Amino acid sequence: MEPTPAQPTTPPRAWLVLLAAAGAALLLFGGLTVQRLPYPFELEWMEGAMADHAWRVAAGEPLYCAPTPEHVPFLYAPLLFWLAGLLMKLGVPELLALRGIACGASVGVAMLVGHWVRQHTGRLVPGLVATGVFLAGYGWLWWWYDLARNDSLFLLAILGTAYALQHGGKFRVPLAAVLAVVAMLAKQSAAMWLPAIAVGALCLDWRLGLRFAVAAALGILLALGVLHWSSGGWSTFYMFTMPQYHGIEGSRKLGFWTEDILPMLPLLLLGLGGFVAQWRAGERKEALFLAAVGSGGLMTSWASRLHTGGFDNVLVYGFAAACVLGPAALRARARWLEFATPALLAVQFVILFGYAWQRGPNTTALPSAAHRQAHEELTEYVRSQRDMVILPGHGAVTRRAGKPSSAHGQAIFDLLQVLPKLPNGLLDLGVLVDDRRLDELPALAAQALRSFRDGLLQGMTTRRFGAIVLDAQIGPQFEGMFLYGLAGPDGRPGTPDDLYRRRTAPILTDGKALNPLMGFPVNSPYALEATPR
Repeated sequence: MEPTPAQPTTPPRAWLVLLAAAGAALLLFGGLTVQRLPYPFELEWMEGAMADHAWRVAAGEPLYCAPTPEHVPFLYAPLLFWLAGLLMKLGVPELLALRGIACGASVGVAMLVGHWVRQHTGRLVPGLVATGVFLAGYGWLWWWYDLARNDSLFLLAILGTAYALQHGGKFRVPLAAVLAVVAMLAKQSAAMWLPAIAVGALCLDWRLGLRFAVAAALGILLALGVLHWSSGGWSTFYMFTMPQYHGIEGSRKLGFWTEDILPMLPLLLLGLGGFVAQWRAGERKEALFLAAVGSGGLMTSWASRLHTGGFDNVLVYGFAAACVLGPAALRARARWLEFATPALLAVQFVILFGYAWQRGPNTTALPSAAHRQAHEELTEYVRSQRDMVILPGHGAVTRRAGKPSSAHGQAIFDLLQVLPKLPNGLLDLGVLVDDRRLDELPALAAQALRSFRDGLLQGMTTRRFGAIVLDAQIGPQFEGMFLYGLAGPDGRPGTPDDLYRRRTAPILTDGKALNPLMGFPVNSPYALEATPR
């Protein structure tokens, strides 16, 4: 049953103010994205490596395979790389292709949020405001909506799944099942949210929920099975096995609920009020469905924040769901909600714009001239080397300089998590050079570590790598890894001076200018250069 509330032809003054705030959010989002999308260098420290992955797809090379110094796959599902690789084959620059997909998906999410609210309440203005609230979260979430990452693509597919189940008409089950498969191929986080959506569908209609659960499960199993078979099991290893070795960020167990979600508290309160009002009005199936979707988004954000390395960007899952649940409270047509909804939405806008102002669009969103120059100088240094360069801190630079790609530091760190840990909590790197201990690990884990180790040692002992460029923040850890167990010609343990020596002259005019605008800080690079053969 769709609501048909009476709606005045002229919105009350409070809603006019909210429409103006929504327009400001749209202008801020549009004004920044048109400047950020074509920027040829990474804005966040993993963007360049995401471009390297998409390049492999465009070049017809396997995405999931045994790791090498040239390529260690990320723990990500493949859809973003597939789509970006297709655009690259059509001539779109790599970072523009990735960011364009992410930005387009974010616009799609904003439009879906607004349309969903309009469909649910029967009122246009709250839907437009809901779109504006989502866009206003751009600054709070560290300008993540247009970065070369897969969060927006996943979010569009997963919210589309839930929307299709509620408003998809007679084809809603197959449409929702297809979108569920797309969501899983966009990001494995779908495995945490889809069960909640299925429970919500069961609340709407148990037959609907059962048909959706069966269709979605079969579709996802088929898609993942094809990936597993075509990659020799490597897709399953990277997407599902390796994340199990990662630690838990203990501070987020409680901190998520006491700190992370506070900026969206007005939306959550409004959604809770709407649930109570709808329940009392007898619309309990619809109330339970939206509650399941919203709680699934929040729990997915929480689980992602608990993952070691989880950044603020994962809060967008719960936030986008709250952008639907908050304004959707108007469906209940309770008098107190007619006053509370615009008031709480106004508070929400103030909070989100406050974060955008605090983070300074001109400092954390837009790169400086020095940032561009630092990347150009780094590219030129790599180009000047005769042989391949290992550069774990900055993806896409080596290919831009005409060299083979280099595995990214985050992917290498993720791979090494399968190693056992010492009593002091550090990784037991000794396992890398002890084949008997490697064989105690699961087969693919042992094969992966052996493949990366052997490729690294072969490249170093033969001086196939002309230089190893490390940033100050990760240099000590990676020096120990790259040189651990390296043997000289007489079998003695190797030292950095055997094959590589630290370059005394700086690589960049201003090393700190290389720092990405968001994400893990990596800057001030130095080089270990190969000694003459």
